[in-house]
Amino acid sequence: ANQSSLFLEGDSKDRPTKQRRSADDGNHQNAKAPNVSSSFHPTTLSGSSAQRLERTKLRDLNRREKDLIRKENALQARVNALEERISSLSRKEEEVTQMMSQVTQREGQNALRLLEEHFMCSLCYDVLAVPHTLNPPSCGHTFCALCILKWFFSRLHRACGGWHESVDCPICRSLLIITPESVPRSHTTFPFVPNRVAASVIDSLLEKLVETPLTFQASIKREEDEDTCASQSKKDNNSECIRKREQSEENGGSSMSDVLAVAGWKEGGHLRAEWLKRDREGKREMAYLVNHWCTMESHDFIFLKQALGV
Repeated sequence: ANQSSLFLEGDSKDRPTKQRRSADDGNHQNAKAPNVSSSFHPTTLSGSSAQRLERTKLRDLNRREKDLIRKENALQARVNALEERISSLSRKEEEVTQMMSQVTQREGQNALRLLEEHFMCSLCYDVLAVPHTLNPPSCGHTFCALCILKWFFSRLHRACGGWHESVDCPICRSLLIITPESVPRSHTTFPFVPNRVAASVIDSLLEKLVETPLTFQASIKREEDEDTCASQSKKDNNSECIRKREQSEENGGSSMSDVLAVAGWKEGGHLRAEWLKRDREGKREMAYLVNHWCTMESHDFIFLKQALGV
């Protein structure tokens, strides 16, 4: 009992001291802890966040704008490259078209030159229409069917309907086979032989003339350049104009006369129309004579002579 009382007394003496110590510890902890309520300002934090958000948005917008500008520049560069390529291809296409036109013109002029040099009739001085060669092998000269028929029947006597004198070639004077008066005649006595090789070549050359394009503007410009060069050459003997003229001739430049000559042989041209007319008439008259040669009488020859107008 004494010990218990002593313990209670000691405990009661120490209790205020413990209470003060706990109070001091609480005050010390309160002093160390920050005053959150005094330092927290909701308005200040929301304003800084808005500024940061605005700066972030501006940076994003600037970056996106730069990306768009870079893409736009890249697309514009591609567009410029494509336009330049299209322009280059167009120029090349024009050059190729011009070259093809020049080649076709040159072929047409060569075709016309070949026709005029090697396939002209010696009787009408025109391009051969339905070319036929005289029968004797020693002759071999070729004429238009209509021309040679007119020449042959011009030797026919209108009164009796026969050939009483020898008929010879109008160029080399080689004698033709004498036409028998009695019928039926043999086909070997027919005085003309169709020249199919010459006819095929002439048809191909005329076809090239039909396909030849006409370039009146280039020809007119070339004529004007030649006139200008001629006037300058008279004044100061300009060698540059002479060089340009020679270069134009080497490149296949065509004058207005060449273009007009080719134009006459195109579809609807007057030269082609005349040739087609002689071609039709020659085929008709020669076919009639070939089909009826063996059985034709004197009056038939006279009728054909009158039809030919000789």
